[in-house]
Amino acid sequence: MARTPQACPIRLVAVHLLSAAGEISRILWLDAEGHLSSQPHWLPREQALVMASNQQLVMGSSAEVRVL
Repeated sequence: MARTPQACPIRLVAVHLLSAAGEISRILWLDAEGHLSSQPHWLPREQALVMASNQQLVMGSSAEVRVL
């Protein structure tokens, strides 16, 4: 996947579920309504940042949430 420039207004939110050893066991995506999905969804940058922050708070140390 090509890297997106910082000024790109549309982003993806990836949720990396971690195993007990801290390794990535599964990658899921957030849709526009905040539901986890197996398919990526494009979101406006500001919405993606807020949703990623909220999801990280909910998931805690069991996941790593990234805005791509």
